Order: sequence, then structure tokens, then C-alpha cells
Amino acid sequence: MLKTFILSIALSTGDLPYDQLEQLYWDCDTMFMKGELGGQDMWSCLAITDEFQSYFADRDAFMLYWKQNREQQWLQRGYTEEAKPA
Repeated sequence: MLKTFILSIALSTGDLPYDQLEQLYWDCDTMFMKGELGGQDMWSCLAITDEFQSYFADRDAFMLYWKQNREQQWLQRGYTEEAKPA
């Protein structure tokens, strides 16, 4: 799957700039919300999420960021909560 390949390449390069890591994180979060995340994509996205969350002081700071940005980021990737798979 192309998504897995792209995520694997991104992870293997290490030390991604914040803006690229942020985009990968939101790609992963959106794939999860769409129900498209499984197998190797899941493992890659967990690593991306861990790395991205390390930029925040704590989980509460990350969750505040997530709550403030999720709808806009999901919408940019073609997802809305109303379209969530059952």
C-alpha cells in the first residue's frame, strides 16, 4: 500500500521538521477516523504520533491542540465526523 510506503520512508529518515511531522500526524489521525488504518500503517502512525506528541509539554497540552485543530485538519483531508464509519 502506498500510504505504508510513504509513512515508512518518512519514519526512516528521522528528525523530520515539525511541519512535515505535523502533516503526517494529521494524515494518520484522519486515516484512523475514516477506518482506513490497519497493519503496517497502524504501526507507522503510532510511531509518528509518539514523535509528534513529544513536542507538547504534556498530554493535556496535546489534547487541547488536537481539539482546537481536528475539524479543520480532517476537513482538509476529506473527512467530517458526520461521515464516520459505523
